[in-house]
Amino acid sequence: MSLGHFETLDILAAIERALSRAPGLPLGLIGYSMGASVAVMAAAKDERVGAVVADSPFASERKLVRSLLRKQIGTLSLPLGALTECLHPYDPTGVEPLRDVAKIAPRATLFIHGLLDETCDPKDSAKLYEAAGEPKGLWLLEAAGHCDAYFADREAYCERVGAFYEEYL
Repeated sequence: MSLGHFETLDILAAIERALSRAPGLPLGLIGYSMGASVAVMAAAKDERVGAVVADSPFASERKLVRSLLRKQIGTLSLPLGALTECLHPYDPTGVEPLRDVAKIAPRATLFIHGLLDETCDPKDSAKLYEAAGEPKGLWLLEAAGHCDAYFADREAYCERVGAFYEEYL
């Protein structure tokens, strides 16, 4: 697990496989947490993805890891974060959905985030939404935590995601 680097390569291979089996069919991605960030980065690289739903994404791997470490170990988080980055077999600064999201337009993106999320900051979805081109949507849920939007209101979630894909795929 690389928090997005290798997983983006995996989803790009999955897109290739899916479209080789069903050429010409519309393709949308939906991802949760790291998968949401991966969906954004993959769609930015592959124009065959027609629409993306990103539920509880992070905007930057590096900032996410440093924030989580800070919550867990306080002041030791800075040197430990720097050390772990040196040990990765990839550059964590390359896992930055915020840098890639604008490349998706004119294809559609929908960002979903619970405002009680303590893992990925809900502000990350707002930042991604701001950086994304049109068409785009942002749905923030007051009473939902990390990846909890579906569980907070299943009917509304399915309606909104289904309508999004119907409109943009």
